[in-house]
Amino acid sequence: MERQARQGWGAKVIERLSSDLRKALPDMKGLSASNLKYMRFFAQNCPDLQFGQQSADQMPWFHIVTLLTRLEAPSLREWYAREAVQQGWPRETLELQIKNRLHLREGAAITNFERRLEPPQVRLGQGDP
Repeated sequence: MERQARQGWGAKVIERLSSDLRKALPDMKGLSASNLKYMRFFAQNCPDLQFGQQSADQMPWFHIVTLLTRLEAPSLREWYAREAVQQGWPRETLELQIKNRLHLREGAAITNFERRLEPPQVRLGQGDP
């Protein structure tokens, strides 16, 4: 990034960095210029870098790239990451759910649970423990 700051974007610094890294680390995968740009984007958009039991820690890299490039709001990224992990979605399903805006429909089904069930069962019928 220091070289990039000195020479600017037009100097294709990331492309040269990618080439240099691939020469220095021939057995390592994921060092393409586009992947390095995604990594930079990830670092800029996830500054707190909370790793551990986060949903994103349990996802493949291109699931994360999909979340970063398709969603601007961190809260939506987190929601879709959690759903993708819980449901075991492949990347194509994640992309489709984002495109179809699942977060707006989830839990919005019309039911008669409140009229027909006792309070403890209403929560169970709606998926709450």
